[in-house]
Amino acid sequence: MRLRRRYVSGLIFFLGLSAVLLILFFRNYPGAFQSLNLRIVPQDEWPELVADPDDFKLQALRLALERNLVYLRKLPGERQIDYGVTSVRADKVLDAQKKLLDFLKQNPALPELKQFLQNKFSLLESASKSSLPWFSDEQPVLFTGYYVPTLRGSLKPDARYRFPLYRKPDDLVTIEIKQFNLQRRVRKLWPWLEGLPFGPQLSKLHFPELHGRLSANGRVVPYYTRTEIDYEGKLEGRNLELLWVDDDIDRFFLQIQGSGRVRLANGKIVMVGYSAANGQPYRSVGAWLVRQGLMRRAEVSMPAIRAWLEAHPERREDVFKFNPSYVFFRKLETPAALGCYQVPITADHSIATDRKVFPGGALALVVTEKPLFSAAGELTGWRPYNHLVLNQDTGGAIKGPYRVDLYCGDDKKAELTAGVMQQRGRLFIFVPR
Repeated sequence: MRLRRRYVSGLIFFLGLSAVLLILFFRNYPGAFQSLNLRIVPQDEWPELVADPDDFKLQALRLALERNLVYLRKLPGERQIDYGVTSVRADKVLDAQKKLLDFLKQNPALPELKQFLQNKFSLLESASKSSLPWFSDEQPVLFTGYYVPTLRGSLKPDARYRFPLYRKPDDLVTIEIKQFNLQRRVRKLWPWLEGLPFGPQLSKLHFPELHGRLSANGRVVPYYTRTEIDYEGKLEGRNLELLWVDDDIDRFFLQIQGSGRVRLANGKIVMVGYSAANGQPYRSVGAWLVRQGLMRRAEVSMPAIRAWLEAHPERREDVFKFNPSYVFFRKLETPAALGCYQVPITADHSIATDRKVFPGGALALVVTEKPLFSAAGELTGWRPYNHLVLNQDTGGAIKGPYRVDLYCGDDKKAELTAGVMQQRGRLFIFVPR
């Protein structure tokens, strides 16, 4: 009987240990079971370009393409643009999109546009890839939205305008780890990694850029956190203030959006855009509110978080400090927001993705849902949404092949849409033939 109990105890221990190892494996190496899978879509399986014909705005699509061509013209023609399953020269991508723009100027009907695209492009889908059937997903992509907010500000601080927007500090440095040949060092330290059938393969390791601060002794250390910048005054007295705004909640959400308008007392508008980040990890304050029992997961949205912060001013500091990531800004000469490729982005026709996964400037198609609102701004439902877009931006929280942020615009409707949008869907990429 004692021997049997030992076997049972041993089996329970083994199963428990295996469960822990599996959990750690999935947390650290999710790509082994859920990784990028770009499948070629046969022409008879192409989705509709637009779910609702009323969404098809030729003029806006032409504007987005014109702006995108500005970026593509800056690329060396011989540069190879990686589309995952193939590479295409930059001049070929430029030529294909120029021809598409010329065709759009003829005001084609939707069936004609679809036929044109099928003649000139192949279509790839960022499809779910899983070694286990029950992990596959027909709508693997999570779509969120972002917009350009309008804040109230001043060029000088006073009792009302006391929350600074900082420009990029001169001691913020970027380190490109890939230039240090760390694969060789990893191979030397852990040679057994080379033979693993799963997990990190040395030949596929990608080392990210790091952002830090050059200290007085010549060492690079992590840059100041949000706590150190906003609550310990680490940047004060260095003339880094771009301007001041009157609301710390607006400032916090501006850093999440990346661009915004600041309306001065004289009515003048100053456009500010992303300049750099401190390199600290981005942490979701919505997740923190849920873990603290202050909000239910189903309730989390940008409007709900804002309402909670407004109702609990005594807890704002705790919430803000949870996210150590910090964004620095610069004044923009253009009235439109700029994407990460330094061209203006277009409402409903620009997306942000992980720039390490998808090629910048690529023509794409999003298939998801967008919200419906009442006249009072209340969410009333969702409708199908298919739209042609350009991949023109990125974001600190947009990581991996299954995250897309849709640029919604700069008006009240855009704010409402971006605030609630967290829908599943599909992403397609057009590759010039």
